[in-house]
Amino acid sequence: MIKDIGSLVGKGIYPILNNTQAIELEKQTLHSSEDEWLAMQQVGKKTALEVLQDFQELKPIPENLTLLVLCGKGKNGGDSLLVADYIMRTMPRAKVAVLLATSGRDELHPLTEKALKEVEERVSLHEWGQDSGQSALDAFIQNEFGEAGSIDMCIDGLLGLGFNPPLKEGLATIISLINECETIHVRVSIDIPSGLSEFQVNDELYFKSDFCYLAGIPKQAVFKRYSAFSRVRFIDIGLMHEVDETDGEQKEYYLDGCCLNPLRALRPVNVEKRVFGHLFIIAGSALMPGALLMSVKAAIQSGAGLVTAFAPGSVVSSLSAQVPEAMWIPLPETNYGTISAQASDVILSYSRNATAIMAGPGLGLSRDTEIVIQEILQKTNVPILLDADTLVPRVLEVIQKGKHNAKQIVLTPHLGEFLRMTKLAEFSFNPSNLINIVNNIGATVVLKGAMTRICDGEKIYINTRGGPVFSRGGSGDILAGIIGAQLAQGNGDVTLASALGVTIHGIAGEYLARNRGQVMVRTTEVLDYLPQVIR
Repeated sequence: MIKDIGSLVGKGIYPILNNTQAIELEKQTLHSSEDEWLAMQQVGKKTALEVLQDFQELKPIPENLTLLVLCGKGKNGGDSLLVADYIMRTMPRAKVAVLLATSGRDELHPLTEKALKEVEERVSLHEWGQDSGQSALDAFIQNEFGEAGSIDMCIDGLLGLGFNPPLKEGLATIISLINECETIHVRVSIDIPSGLSEFQVNDELYFKSDFCYLAGIPKQAVFKRYSAFSRVRFIDIGLMHEVDETDGEQKEYYLDGCCLNPLRALRPVNVEKRVFGHLFIIAGSALMPGALLMSVKAAIQSGAGLVTAFAPGSVVSSLSAQVPEAMWIPLPETNYGTISAQASDVILSYSRNATAIMAGPGLGLSRDTEIVIQEILQKTNVPILLDADTLVPRVLEVIQKGKHNAKQIVLTPHLGEFLRMTKLAEFSFNPSNLINIVNNIGATVVLKGAMTRICDGEKIYINTRGGPVFSRGGSGDILAGIIGAQLAQGNGDVTLASALGVTIHGIAGEYLARNRGQVMVRTTEVLDYLPQVIR
């Protein structure tokens, strides 16, 4: 068992740094140009491995992969060249062209020049002039990649942490033209998308990457708004393992996959099922039985020792045979097939057996449902997760006013549900705003999205794993079941359980997308990849 989420800081949970902090950390840890070169080599190799895995969400990697590298004069340019170097070593038939966005090689950082010398005999090298435009790019692409101009991947290494707006004209032109180029299949940024900075305004020009690989340090510029600039990956080269947090002002943290390492261990020999918790799931209705089924399957497969499903009596018989590992309790229901207000008596009669409760998926919006959830909050003292149809103002009012007996509470809304339960017309994201809202609620909130933010009213933990493969019905129901299983097993507090659950779910989604693609899949297929996450 993990004690609390703070015990994982530096071990899979890393503070997100602003530019000044990031540059200072590099100075403290990379003492010489040799240290910097070794770090760049690590970034190149590890990023290349991630890039090749992520590319498979689109299609299998072709043996004759075509790659365009946009190389700026700074160390980001050197990183991009070293990524290409490792790809070429892995795939000898790859075709690589480098577009050098400088006025000449004498402008290159010495380490970028060193990286260029590593690859220049195996790539086509061209310089992008300050006056170059559409015709120059068209001719370059046609000469290098044929009449169709098909480019499997474009790597952006134009700008890095040192960039301050505005973009120079030549760089603005190439970024704009590459953004509009329809023959590039996957766009990748090293460290941060070129054109972004701490001073970024959402409407300004920046490289529209599909994936962004943070080299060694999670940078604040990438996390500035609620929606994502691109799919974010953290490339761990050890810089963040000894970060000093004594200032106490850090508000945002990045969740890396290695935060799951404590779960990657053999279970003790002399244990039985109750040691791994008993999760109650209150969910489903005659119109939405599938939401309940997905949550139960996810919880069963996520390590909970026991799972009891409470659902309207009309759906229990058909669902119970599909998941015989769970115990199924029929509840009284309304004429509409949703649970009636009397259902709380049945649930509470079993409540002494629960180590956690999860409620919401498929319940339907009704006053009876609200009454049941309010009673559960007031009369049970175990951790409770509320999702989907339980996220309504009257339930939230019980939590805000402290009229509950629940040990801890976690809410898992997407943005629309978040606005509904808080009665906000819109949400203008910044970290302090989210922290203030959540602190006023009095529960931990998992705000789901392309970047899922877990906020406990003091800090925010950001997960970027998963992706568009989850843009389909049922993804949230499965996530709720996974988090619920973590709660039941007693993995620290609800913030930690949420962080573990969100990370498990996200990484499993990536395995699914890499093996089956993002589009032609079923939501429940992600369950097949849960075992790989901690093995």
